[in-house]
Amino acid sequence: MTIWKYEENKSTYRLVKLYREEHGEGEYLGDLSDESIKKLILEIKPDARIDQAFGTLEYFGMLPLLVSKKQHD
Repeated sequence: MTIWKYEENKSTYRLVKLYREEHGEGEYLGDLSDESIKKLILEIKPDARIDQAFGTLEYFGMLPLLVSKKQHD
């Protein structure tokens, strides 16, 4: 599956969007195997429900992953 990745880093969160088609934002990662994509998802968000996340990307063509960052007092 061809994958594009858009990433936004802020002080309180990290948002990563994976796309199956070019959307004018992000970088082209190439034609990746299903296992490579699942590994990428888990690297971004280790607690993701991988089958659900991969299915969302496969069916809808886009997967947003939001990772909260802990705030230091």
